[in-house]
Amino acid sequence: MEHTGLSKDWAFRPAFDVELKQYTLLAYLHRVRERFANHRLYPHLEDLKDHILELERVRKEKELLTRQLGTHLVGFDPRTGAAVHEPIASDAWLSVVDEVIDWAVPGLHEARTRGLELRTEITERIAFMPVGLLPLDPSAGWLLLRIGSQARAYAYHLSRLTLTDPEPDVLRVRTAYVTTYAIGLGRTYEWIKADLVRTHRMLPNPAVFAFETDLSLPWAETYVPLAKRLVYEQVSRTA
Repeated sequence: MEHTGLSKDWAFRPAFDVELKQYTLLAYLHRVRERFANHRLYPHLEDLKDHILELERVRKEKELLTRQLGTHLVGFDPRTGAAVHEPIASDAWLSVVDEVIDWAVPGLHEARTRGLELRTEITERIAFMPVGLLPLDPSAGWLLLRIGSQARAYAYHLSRLTLTDPEPDVLRVRTAYVTTYAIGLGRTYEWIKADLVRTHRMLPNPAVFAFETDLSLPWAETYVPLAKRLVYEQVSRTA
């Protein structure tokens, strides 16, 4: 997958120039919107989420640091009853951080919202069905992704995250491209399933899911990730 070129610490390095940061973010968002316009969702959709979380993390840490520094109590807010302390002396570096974060987060949220809406729109144009009966354990098998008369076959495997991950009960989908089939008379999904079982005997009773769409989707940036999401939702319900 291609990357959009915005580093994780873009807001704080190499220089604290608000105009430079704004230009950098606007250029990044422009590239992301161009990719969304071409139905290229990933990795950009996850990049946007990561950038939002990083900026919000920095904001919370700065607020915590400010509270820990402590200043003299001067009174209480009559509306909320909250304690009011003397303001901490202004720091030019911290002011730039505040300004960059306040300006950047809404734009990132707006772009991600559009990406999520687009993901929903595209997903609704993907038909998704099991091929034959599913085994009792559908955690491994094959995905058949079709566009036109071509169907790409991917091996997939769902494994549980380790206990060190934040959501240890969530399943993770791994895929690997295997081959491409031409769909036609006699070359049905059932025929492809039988051929995969015959040529890959390590999965004698695999789960097989077929996907079809009338859209021309990029494989790596959109079609495969959305197929993995659909399989994850299907299998995790029965896990």
